[in-house]
Amino acid sequence: MSDESAGDKVVYLARAESGRARAVPHRIERLRTRVESRLVAVLRAGLERAHEALAQVAAQEGEAADACRRGMQAVRLHRHDMEQALGAGVEFRFAALTDPSAAHPPLAPGGEGAEARLLAALRGAVGDDTPEAVRRALGAALPSRRVSPGQNPLAPAQVTDLFLRVTRCSPLAPAARRVVLEVLTGELERALPGLCREALELLAAAPGAEEPAGEGGAGPSPASERHHAARAVYGHERVERGRERVEHELERCLEGREPPALVERLLRGAWARRLLLVYVAEGPDSEAWVRSCALMERLLWSFEPRAEDADRQRLVMEIPLLLHELADGLREVLGDPFEVGKLLEALEGEYLRCLTRDDPDLAQASANDDAAEAGGREANVRRLGRLPEGTWMEIQGGDERWLRVRLAGYDAEGRLVFANRAGFKVLERDPEELAEAIAAGRAHILDDHHLFNEGLSRVVRRLSERRLGHAD
Repeated sequence: MSDESAGDKVVYLARAESGRARAVPHRIERLRTRVESRLVAVLRAGLERAHEALAQVAAQEGEAADACRRGMQAVRLHRHDMEQALGAGVEFRFAALTDPSAAHPPLAPGGEGAEARLLAALRGAVGDDTPEAVRRALGAALPSRRVSPGQNPLAPAQVTDLFLRVTRCSPLAPAARRVVLEVLTGELERALPGLCREALELLAAAPGAEEPAGEGGAGPSPASERHHAARAVYGHERVERGRERVEHELERCLEGREPPALVERLLRGAWARRLLLVYVAEGPDSEAWVRSCALMERLLWSFEPRAEDADRQRLVMEIPLLLHELADGLREVLGDPFEVGKLLEALEGEYLRCLTRDDPDLAQASANDDAAEAGGREANVRRLGRLPEGTWMEIQGGDERWLRVRLAGYDAEGRLVFANRAGFKVLERDPEELAEAIAAGRAHILDDHHLFNEGLSRVVRRLSERRLGHAD
């Protein structure tokens, strides 16, 4: 099955734009959390093993070796995206239990390729009886709903569909993708039977059953003093292990690369402190650690040489979100907003040099003093009508939380459809409504008017116009 037949890039979720979700029984929500946690752990272990397997092939010669070398970088660069896609996919599948409009039939891989082998392996691992028992248990927990076999989130076809979509978050060549799928097949084949047993146990528990409570704390005593002393020693050892792990990650990411001196200083200085804080507070298996390491990979990737216009246009779509996420992390370790601002300004200068180095037209655009398009509601409506797909925005949702979303396209009525980084739809807005939100400060485009200096703003605008095909 080709990548093109994999379905839409935007998967529709059942979450309301207001942030209010449908009420579900406590056991179902606990099960969803458990399934997401277990499958994320499977994905992480699988990607670690896949990286090692790709490295073995990459050490050889030939076209497959080149594809696997690129695959190693793609896995590191997009592993956080894949975790996001996995979590959103699990939420989507569980939403279908209570919202028929969210039901989406899983893809059925055919042939004898790695995709079909994944489905066959999962069916062989759990058989027919176990998925049916899970389906009946879900139906018992949702007496007002009929749970069909196609709605069971732990059915082999559903899990296969989810992981096939997850692997497509990373632009892997066919040879590298086969390696990744084969490793994930083994991990899932071992994990899915146990996860189904956990699901049956959790769904069979009495409604409202609570987790066992831990013991209360003791007062001052020799035992508690020894306990605190042991914790202090453990804390020191954890910090030292963290320093070693951070150094290892830095050297691995920088190996074979020659980023600008500013970028390397940033990573070895402020970002290394950020990584150490995350390691000590949350550990190397946490979502925050994976996200911070992936951001370091993306930052280095963003400064790699690009001769083709299409590659620079892709970078232009990535820079705004990258700088925003970098700023979020730097504020936690630097504290001083002025220092963070100086670092971001210096990075903008590096991006400007990289984008205009071999392009006289872009160099002239960066020095042009022409004013940007005037603001105002009508100007914003016109601008929103021609935004290129992939443009990042920040939009305040109904629960007053800010969402960072990218434009996935326009529907038949001209409404802008927005997705998260993993490609799952999170909301849609018509141009007039969004223009009013921009004017009121409840939304903004993550580009020239919000973040970049004027020179970089003009380069970003020119590259976006080239992508749309109406540059001067």
